[in-house]
Amino acid sequence: VGASQSSKSWGFCRQQGRDLRELELMQEAMRRWRGIEEELGFSVGWQNAGNLALCDTEKRYNQFKTWMPMAAKYGLDTEMLDEKGVKELFPSLAGKWLGGVWTASDGTADPLSATKAFARAAELRGANFRLFAPQVKELVVEDGFVTGIRLADGSVMSAGTTVVAAGAWTSEVLGNVFTLPQLRVRATAAQTERLTDLGEDFAGFPAIGVWAPRCSFRKRVDGTMTIADGGYAEEHDFEVYASTRFGWKYLPGYLKNPITVNIVHDITHRRDPNPNPKRIDQAVSTFEKMFPTMPQLRIKETWAGHIDMTPDMVPVIDCAGGLPKGLVVSTGYSGHGLGIAPAAGRLTADL
Repeated sequence: VGASQSSKSWGFCRQQGRDLRELELMQEAMRRWRGIEEELGFSVGWQNAGNLALCDTEKRYNQFKTWMPMAAKYGLDTEMLDEKGVKELFPSLAGKWLGGVWTASDGTADPLSATKAFARAAELRGANFRLFAPQVKELVVEDGFVTGIRLADGSVMSAGTTVVAAGAWTSEVLGNVFTLPQLRVRATAAQTERLTDLGEDFAGFPAIGVWAPRCSFRKRVDGTMTIADGGYAEEHDFEVYASTRFGWKYLPGYLKNPITVNIVHDITHRRDPNPNPKRIDQAVSTFEKMFPTMPQLRIKETWAGHIDMTPDMVPVIDCAGGLPKGLVVSTGYSGHGLGIAPAAGRLTADL
């Protein structure tokens, strides 16, 4: 439980900056996050501490500014801050900033704790997990109806409805049943030692989720910090079939947000991909420039996982249409899956 990217995101749960097509679903998710620990009966590491996107260039600032009418339309408390405003949130923040985008109603959660909490709550309600079962080989289709799955050992698991929510492996599971454009993007992140162990100056450091150029971070409920390099030039692990067949669909997005292509991929069903330590070094270096008076960070653990990316970075939650009967697909969360999960999971179940 919690394998692959399910336990490895930054932990941001944000309405801020969302695509219009998923904004209402995200608003519902936020309503559920605020009471999710009581609902599930387990901790998810939830903190309703807000989300801040820092801007150091006019281009970045204006990108968020153009999103503000949407925030107003949907009743969000998102606001544009000037440099004084962001430094009121983070008094020890150094450097020159044009300002930032602040949403006080956003929050953060711990992806591993949240995934395990949902799994434990599901078990208590009768769900059965077959962990470490043989790999799914294919969907079983009879007369245009998906009746279940066939595992690598030949055994078949039947179901009235089959839900494919396999993250970056969804397109593989769908096979020839349905063609879904999906690429794998390798994301690296890290966890620091407990901040107050590094120095008492960290006492009272805000738990706000922060996305800055070349650095993103959030203080966790255990006092450590999750840190990453802000998603700069994300790494696409090249695959001969998927990358050549679907790569052109991603060009508009890549022109706006350049990526790094790893010609030699690190894709396997047996382990997570290797993290890129240079990305963590960059993130830590940027953080220490942002907060030069704070004690130096020390990294406790690094990891990487594959994000399931769609061309428009909006998830696919669907049934019927071009899909065979008896099949529901829930995938393509494009790095935004944790935050939207409580509502997306509910919608998937309803389908």
